Amino acid sequence: MEYPEAIEWLAKRAKMEIPTYETEKEKKARAFREKALEVMKTAARFYFDTLRSPKGAAALEYLRKRGLSDQTIVEFGLGYSPDYESLPDFLSKKGYDFKTLKDVCLVSQAADGRHIDFFGGRVIIPIINARDQVIAFGGRTLEGDKLPKYKNSGGTPLFDKRRVLFGLNLIKKLQQAETVNDLVLVEGYMDVISLRQGGIKNVVASMGTSLTPEQCRELRKYANTVYVCFDGDAAGQLATWRSLDLLSETGLEVRVMTLPEGLDPDDLIKKEGGQGFLKCKSDALPLVDFKIKSLASRYNLNTADGKNKFAKSTLPVLAALDPIGKDLYIKEVSKLSGLSVESIANSLAEAAEKPAVPSSPAVFSPKEEAPKTATEVNARVVAARFLLGAALAKKGYAKTLHIRDEFFDLDSHKKIAGYILRCKENNTEPRFGMLYDIVDDKAEIDKVEDAVNSVPPQEEARYYEECLETLQKNELQRRKAELLEKIKNASDDAEKDLLKAELLKLLRR
Repeated sequence: MEYPEAIEWLAKRAKMEIPTYETEKEKKARAFREKALEVMKTAARFYFDTLRSPKGAAALEYLRKRGLSDQTIVEFGLGYSPDYESLPDFLSKKGYDFKTLKDVCLVSQAADGRHIDFFGGRVIIPIINARDQVIAFGGRTLEGDKLPKYKNSGGTPLFDKRRVLFGLNLIKKLQQAETVNDLVLVEGYMDVISLRQGGIKNVVASMGTSLTPEQCRELRKYANTVYVCFDGDAAGQLATWRSLDLLSETGLEVRVMTLPEGLDPDDLIKKEGGQGFLKCKSDALPLVDFKIKSLASRYNLNTADGKNKFAKSTLPVLAALDPIGKDLYIKEVSKLSGLSVESIANSLAEAAEKPAVPSSPAVFSPKEEAPKTATEVNARVVAARFLLGAALAKKGYAKTLHIRDEFFDLDSHKKIAGYILRCKENNTEPRFGMLYDIVDDKAEIDKVEDAVNSVPPQEEARYYEECLETLQKNELQRRKAELLEKIKNASDDAEKDLLKAELLKLLRR
C-alpha cells in the first residue's frame, strides 16, 4: 500500500477516525472510489451466483470440461454473465446509476440507447488487487468463433492494467503461510488458474500485454527472482525481450523457461502435471544465456556466414555486461560460433567506439527497419502505433490534431483514430478497453498499447516527434507520387497546370 492507504487501513481496523484535510475534489474522488468498489463487489457476487444457477449450467460445464475443480472455481470467484440485460437490471434495482456503471466499465451503450452488460454471454474472471478488492473483470466467450475470445475491462479510476498483476492477491496470502523465494510470470488468466490447481502457487500474470515498468516494480516487492514462462512460440518475439530487460533493470534476477513448442502453461500442466512444469522451471536459463541461445537459433551455425552473423548479433548483449560477464560470455559465443575469443573481443571493442546500441531489440526508430527476426512491419505502421498509443494514454505531448486519417494504412488503425476523434468531439476520455468493441484485431490493439510502454519515459516526447515526422514525410511522398502520375495522364494543359501548381505547394512544404 501507499503510505496514506496504510494509515487509512490501520485506522479502520482500530476503529479510529483520521482527521481529514481533503479538498472538495479529493473528497469526491474518494467517495467515487468507495462507491465504485462497492458496485464491483456486488457485480462479482451476481456473476458468481449466476454461474451456480440454472442460467449458468452451460458455463459451469465449460469450466469443468477445461479441467477446473469446484474448489478452483470458488478460489478465483469465477462467474457467468448470462446475457446483456440481467446485470444492468439487477444493479439498477439495487440503486446504482448507469453513469457509475459506465465509469467502471460494467455496462456500455448499445446503438439503440439501451445499457447493456459489457461482458454479456461470457465466463467472468474477477481481477482482484493486492488489497483483495475487485477492480475489474475479464470475460471469456463460450462460442469458439466469437471475437474477441477474451475481453477485459477498459481503463477506469479503479483499474490501470499497466500496474496490475493477476493473482497478486493470492501471493500475499501465500506469503502469510510460507516463504516465497521466487515468482513465476505467465501471460494469461487461465495459465495462473491452471497452474495453481496443479500445485504451482507462486504464479502471477501480466494483463495480456507486454510487461510494464510499473508491473516490474510490483513484482520486486514480493520476490528477488522471477521465472518468465511465456508460450513456446513467444521466445523470439520482440515484446518478450523487452519484458525481460525491464525485469532485469528493476533489479530482479531473471530466468527464462522454455516450454515444448506449441504448448502454453495451461496445456503443459494438463499434459504433464505439476512435475512436468517444475522440470521446465529447473531447466530455466539465466537471462544472458537465454539471449545468446535465442540468437544462435536464428542462424545456420554450420556455415561461415551464419557464424559471422550470429557473433555480430551478440555484440549488443555482450556490451551490456560487466567485465567478468563479458569475459565469460565471449568464451561462450566463441564456443558456439567457432570464432576466436580475440576476434570477438576486438569486434566488441570496435562496437564500443560507435554510438551505443540497445542490449536487446527493444525500441527501433520508425525511420529504421526492424531486424528480420522481429515482426516484419513497415516504418509507417510502427509510427502510427505510437501516435495512436500516445493519444489513448493521454500523454501531454500527443495532440488530437495529429490524428489524420491519411496517416493510417491499417483498417484497425483507422477505426482507433475514429474512436479518438469521436471522444474529442464528445468531450470524453478515450480508453484502451473500449477498443475491443470497435476493432476485431485484438493483437493490433495490444501492439498499439505496447508501443508507448516500450519507450523509456524520458524519450517518449522525442520519439513521438520522430513518428509524426515519419508519417508526415511518408504522406508527402505518397501525395507527390500521386500528383506526378496525374500530371503524366492529364488530358489537357489546363489540368496539367493546376496539378503542377498543387505539386509546387507540396514541394515548398
